[in-house]
Amino acid sequence: MKFELNFDKDIYNQQMDLLFDLAWERKIKYYKNSQYLGFLLIILGAALIYNRPNIFGIGYIFIFCGLTNLIPFVYYYFKIKSTYRKFNAAKKSEIETNKDVKDFSWEFTEEAFIITVGNQLKILLWEEFTIYLIKDDNVILITKDYQPYILGEIEVGQENFKMIISFVQNKIRVK
Repeated sequence: MKFELNFDKDIYNQQMDLLFDLAWERKIKYYKNSQYLGFLLIILGAALIYNRPNIFGIGYIFIFCGLTNLIPFVYYYFKIKSTYRKFNAAKKSEIETNKDVKDFSWEFTEEAFIITVGNQLKILLWEEFTIYLIKDDNVILITKDYQPYILGEIEVGQENFKMIISFVQNKIRVK
């Protein structure tokens, strides 16, 4: 199966945002919820210290536990924000690079997955892929070195997308 594709900036942005969410979504949710627990424990500890400062130091224990929940949230907040900034810069760079490319194709053969961009050719054997994901009408192929390749239903059509999914399911065996 060979598909001639056109580069669409909006589809590319949606797919890259999907990849970013897949990478960071669980960590964001976890640390977002831990910040509430951290603030609650700090407030409770401060209230215990203010009202009764000599009850076995339990207020200090609550403050310490609150800080151990809050500090990782602050660290990952800035780390994710920095990563997202770099990610957006890379997206803009990739859009600038690919906006003039007209020849763009993906080919699914029995032996390999072949990508042609302009006059560049990349051949990936099916053994190089570790997993595939189907998320939000996109199929994501991930190689052993964590290089993702993403193709959306909107790019190839519903019937072709179903054929691609069944083909990929046969070629990439999830262990």
